[in-house]
Amino acid sequence: MIAAWSMLRGRSRHDSLCACDGFRGEHPYASVAVVAEGTGGDARSAETAVATVRDVFAEGVAFRIGEALAEAFHEAGEKIRAEELRGCSATAVAVLGRDAWIVHAGGCRAFLTGPGGVRTLTSEHTLAGEMGLSPGDPGYRQRVGDLTLQLGQKDLRPQTLSLSLADGEGVLLATGAVWRHIQTSRLFSLLSAQGGLQHGVESVLRESRVRFRRQGGAAAAIFPETQQGFLGGTNMPSLRILVPLALAAVVAGGILLAGPRCERRGGGRAEPVPSPAPDSAGAAFTVMPLMAAAVDSAMASAPRGPELPVPAIILGGGSAPAGPDTLAARVAPLPDPAYEHIPPGVYYAAGDSLLEPLADALAVRAGLDSATAVDRVIVVRESDVPSFASWLRSLPPEIDSSTAVIVETRSSVAGGAPWIRGYALYANGDRSRCQEPSCYLGEPAEGLPAQPGGGDCYRILIAPEL
Repeated sequence: MIAAWSMLRGRSRHDSLCACDGFRGEHPYASVAVVAEGTGGDARSAETAVATVRDVFAEGVAFRIGEALAEAFHEAGEKIRAEELRGCSATAVAVLGRDAWIVHAGGCRAFLTGPGGVRTLTSEHTLAGEMGLSPGDPGYRQRVGDLTLQLGQKDLRPQTLSLSLADGEGVLLATGAVWRHIQTSRLFSLLSAQGGLQHGVESVLRESRVRFRRQGGAAAAIFPETQQGFLGGTNMPSLRILVPLALAAVVAGGILLAGPRCERRGGGRAEPVPSPAPDSAGAAFTVMPLMAAAVDSAMASAPRGPELPVPAIILGGGSAPAGPDTLAARVAPLPDPAYEHIPPGVYYAAGDSLLEPLADALAVRAGLDSATAVDRVIVVRESDVPSFASWLRSLPPEIDSSTAVIVETRSSVAGGAPWIRGYALYANGDRSRCQEPSCYLGEPAEGLPAQPGGGDCYRILIAPEL
């Protein structure tokens, strides 16, 4: 059994939201690999998912492999809910002999890869995927980050499947930032190149250019055997060992090896994956038609994208980078550097998964790599000037450095005090709104003198290079 996994951190200030790990079992125990990807700045969900699945199999699983993998998934989901985390995408594969079992929920993917080509094994549980949208379709970027199934969701029914691996075949797992930005036809050649499977997995990450993306990515692969010279010439157990293992799996787990090689539970065969176009914010890649995923009533009523137009403000004049159907944009006058602190960028409150793709697209139009997620966006208005004048100057550095402040008042809040430069952004907005209530989006902070949410807050802050 050969198994390998690796991850690369991205360029986000949150480092990486991804995790990967596994366990290399020896006869008669199964091996496992798992990748996970958090949402909304939450890396702990992915770490919890990966550690839970790994630890279950590290105790030794020799029978009922598929059930053990599904139970590990549910155990991870319970831990995520107990810690009140945001949840994550996760995909895991367990292999014993030539038999493989996969459990999956979210935006990661599993691929069958071998000399015969590359096939997808799992569905994409995002709004974009379930609506059959492609990158060129309106609303794709706004919906690709919104999960319809995720680990940590109550009463989750993940996608499960089992298959038998032919000679030279294995399973590759990849997070969304990896598989969406690589030619899938290249996967087998990368994994089977000289240097071994670990080198191959790392090559997949490098070719996807995931380290240049917002939150990094992860990949893992398992191959039950090799042929002469395959996977860098690494030696594998001989058939006289593998055949008894496969027969033991049949007897103990009730797995029928004679059935279709890649059959899903509930019917249906995995379809070939067309190769998506490589890296580019606007590059076209194909989303395959998906099997209908079972969701509970709460998920069925979930919003299918951000409500348009999105409230936004442009700091320093200029025109909106998107039309009025997309952005309800207000324009602030040219800033005064003595009274404002406005690093160029596109800002939004972290955790808004529906909004993040739109913010990133606007950032790309502005010549930036990606948008900037802050913990909170605060809009200060006239009735709360006394409270904010004392509260803002008293925040510790770890709070103000992750906070964007828009001031829409007739009187002064800071008067050009040097502490405004500790904020991620501190700018004057549209003073004509001074009589409206103060508000904020994102995470609360102790003593914050404003009410959360509402249409009175800006969801996107655009600070062009002046």
